[in-house]
Amino acid sequence: MDKQENSSPTSVETAHERDQRFRQLRRLVYDERYRLRLLIGFSLLAFAVVAALAAISYLYQTVPFDLATTYELQEPRGAWFGKLMDALSWPGYLPWSLVMVGTGTIIVGLWLGWKDGAFLLAAVGVQGLINTLVKTTVGRPRPSSDLVEVLREVSGNSFPSGHVMFYTVFFGLIFFLALTRLPRTLLRWLVLLVSGGFVVLIGPSRIFLGAHWLSDVVAGYLLSFVLLGFAIEFHLRYLGPAVVKEKAKVTPPRDRVES
Repeated sequence: MDKQENSSPTSVETAHERDQRFRQLRRLVYDERYRLRLLIGFSLLAFAVVAALAAISYLYQTVPFDLATTYELQEPRGAWFGKLMDALSWPGYLPWSLVMVGTGTIIVGLWLGWKDGAFLLAAVGVQGLINTLVKTTVGRPRPSSDLVEVLREVSGNSFPSGHVMFYTVFFGLIFFLALTRLPRTLLRWLVLLVSGGFVVLIGPSRIFLGAHWLSDVVAGYLLSFVLLGFAIEFHLRYLGPAVVKEKAKVTPPRDRVES
């Protein structure tokens, strides 16, 4: 027994470090009540920030941090930067957004089953309804050309960003499904890189193009992360693989066993 333990001290140490690193992650996976409390707490904080931004946006057309952020992003950085920012936003415009959602739904449906495809489609539809409702309620106009350079003329209200909400929910769920359901292959890493990149970069893209203010983008991210969190929670409870759900029921987090 001692011989075995002394022969591989590195592997034992690595396993211990890995155990410490993912202790909280395991608790999130196995403890539904803890996970739900965190989600509700984040949601309440996010709603408070969005309400404050909505009030500011309703009372004032612009605020200093909105203008400063747009000026900074629109500083000359070369033609490649402008083309990249424009290309990032392009899939979010009609009719390409419908094509992308339809294609993604079909691929996920064929890959994981029709319930997962319908789940993705429903989540995207819900974010669209929420975005339309908030935009109509706040009624904030788009950035005007007399304040910033408007590189892409877009109609409709500005708060919150529809592109940001759409990308965060759609590509966020693609990221989640690839992370949890795809084997560790080059395809998995490619899907994670592309979907994560779209989520992170769409906000700066919308500000650079003069289509949104920073406050529009922040509100879009907060609302969509709340929706994404509840969508993932729904999937974990009702659509995840049966083996994983059974394991979650019978296997408590190791930190609880040790305590």
